[in-house]
Amino acid sequence: METLDIRNIKPLSEFRNNIKKYIQELNSSKKPMVITQHGKSAAVILNVDEFQQMQDQIDFMKKIVRGLDDYKKDKVHSKSEVFNEISKIITKAE
Repeated sequence: METLDIRNIKPLSEFRNNIKKYIQELNSSKKPMVITQHGKSAAVILNVDEFQQMQDQIDFMKKIVRGLDDYKKDKVHSKSEVFNEISKIITKAE
């Protein structure tokens, strides 16, 4: 994920008048674009791939936090316990 670039700030009216151009720019540069309204930042626009990558990273970090929390609360199972349970499920399915 690229950091915000102060040169990549566009007023809403300019963005609205040149949407196609700015969408192409987002897709090629992969850099987020800040849209302003009345001189204040109002939105950040991202390329779809960059957005998905960011969402995947957030999801991964949430899973790590949940795993660490489970570990602190002693809600973990050994590898052998997990494989034994999987074997039981497979045996029942057969």
